[in-house]
Amino acid sequence: MRILLSFTLACSLAACQKVPPPARVPSQQESSAEHVVVNYGPSRLRLFPAPASEGRYVLWASERPGLPAVFRPLGMTEQRGPTGFVPRAGELAFVDGRIVEAPLPASPTKALSELPLLVYDKDAKTATQQMIPLPGPCSMRERALIQSDGKELFVAAGCAVEDKAMLLRLDAGLTVRASQSVAGTGTTELLLHHGDADYLLIGPTVMRVPSQGEPVLGTVPQPAGDVETRELLMAGELLLLVDGTAGRVIGMDRTSLGWKLDKRFYFEGSVQRLRAAASASRLQIVVSERGEAQKTELVGLGLSLGSVGRDTSLPQRLILGSGPVQSDHELAPVSDGKSVVLLRTHGSNSGPLVAMTVLHM
Repeated sequence: MRILLSFTLACSLAACQKVPPPARVPSQQESSAEHVVVNYGPSRLRLFPAPASEGRYVLWASERPGLPAVFRPLGMTEQRGPTGFVPRAGELAFVDGRIVEAPLPASPTKALSELPLLVYDKDAKTATQQMIPLPGPCSMRERALIQSDGKELFVAAGCAVEDKAMLLRLDAGLTVRASQSVAGTGTTELLLHHGDADYLLIGPTVMRVPSQGEPVLGTVPQPAGDVETRELLMAGELLLLVDGTAGRVIGMDRTSLGWKLDKRFYFEGSVQRLRAAASASRLQIVVSERGEAQKTELVGLGLSLGSVGRDTSLPQRLILGSGPVQSDHELAPVSDGKSVVLLRTHGSNSGPLVAMTVLHM
């Protein structure tokens, strides 16, 4: 009886997690041959949909220091993205063939009536500032989050003092087509525009803000890491919240925000950066993790979204290679619903470079 009680207590403390399978390199079916895009290590990489190019992705990177351009186009993928795909919101977006940047706020205590955006020319050498009217005063401490499908620009400007977010929908010429102010969202961390709604992540709160009607609230566990280790994305009828530091995926009904799915995954090192891409049936994740020797490794895994409820099984970890200490990577879905494009900085014997791989994890 004492042995049984001891086992029960140990199982409870360990949450009876299954032992993860050992990490391995991907097979030829799981990863294509690596394609070297350019032989230098940019600090920022981005992969944007280009509607004028039949849904292919255009690759952009920050330019080498000392050159006149700020960003540099690296080419275009042969792979096409799914219809309506919108990449992760951040400080950069690509709309109507131009890079748009949300700059750092000039003064965190000054209430703004207009949001400044930097619009680069086609060569990304010079930028002009364009002022976008806001629906109310906004004291910003962080950059606005911007996101684009290539045709429109979606904006969430967090107003820390007012504890509001200003949500904007702009056309290709950056003219405001819709705007609203949402209370209680001044520290918005992630934005996802989908259909007629904006989804916001504020700590443990997920909010669906429709174009008309009242916001819908959902709750998730407190974040285990910073915003670079989390992702908010759509997978069919599910809204997914991926937390790389916690090793957890929560799937919510995209309308009611009620929980439908809860899955676990595992990483050995300290998660520095997470990017994810999803179809209706599968989620694929690539993280940059740092181990005890401060070495940066890219690790990928795939999770089935076919079963609902709680799942404690742990997926296979795939070792995708090492990178510079300050590395960057982006992940985007392919229209076949099974593959993803990985763009990353990569260390080599001759120095840093940018490489592209197609994964099927």
